[in-house]
Amino acid sequence: MKYFIFLSILCANVFASPSVLHYDGDKQTYKYDKDIDKVRPIASVTKLMTAMVSLNSMANLDQQVMLSKRSRLVKSSLPKQKYKRIDLLNAMLVKSDNGAAETLAENFPGGRDAFIKEMNFMAKSLSMHNTSFSDPTGLSNQNLSTAVDVSKMVLAAGGYGLIRQISIKKQTQIDTRYKKKIRKIVLPNTNRLILVEFDDVIVSKTGFTNPAGYCVALLVQKKNKNDVIVILGASNKKERIMKVEEIMFNDITDESN
Repeated sequence: MKYFIFLSILCANVFASPSVLHYDGDKQTYKYDKDIDKVRPIASVTKLMTAMVSLNSMANLDQQVMLSKRSRLVKSSLPKQKYKRIDLLNAMLVKSDNGAAETLAENFPGGRDAFIKEMNFMAKSLSMHNTSFSDPTGLSNQNLSTAVDVSKMVLAAGGYGLIRQISIKKQTQIDTRYKKKIRKIVLPNTNRLILVEFDDVIVSKTGFTNPAGYCVALLVQKKNKNDVIVILGASNKKERIMKVEEIMFNDITDESN
């Protein structure tokens, strides 16, 4: 029965059209909206909430913590060792590293369960009424939201200087130990093509799972004007990029000239 439900969700998203939102944050109006209230998995776009909850805990960003044992069960680019929290934030927001997200959650006061509870509490505080989180990575099909709710999360994330600074890096480097030597792991941004093409993006997060499809959430600032772009459920990476480009070129770049 569980397999049938999972297969039904997967098929529904494969054949469904994506949710597309362009929100003018200054005028507080939707300039483009398609299926923006449809509840669907959001994959690693989740990690914007993970970053905010982690930063809200006021934990020492230079403190080293051991990489979570869950990193063996999720896709992680980091070898097992201790990392500074700031390095975990970089790996999570740039490379979308799941092991980094799980480690930040486990080292939250009260542990992982308390962290997820706080994610859902913060979603409610942001009036994300159709959103629920069950893990800090977005791998869970039960991390559900709408394009409208995600736009609220992106605007909130824009209020964090570190999220703005880290999420738009083209790449980040993490120091790791190997046989008593230090080596650097270079982690490219999962949204590198868009960040190279447009320098007005100030918050960026992509996501992908089979049930969620290809997702992206962006906060764009041009001439002190804020716009939010959310794509959920694109059928492939090319479609995701093309929809972002369409909005950037037709609705944002032109009107700023």
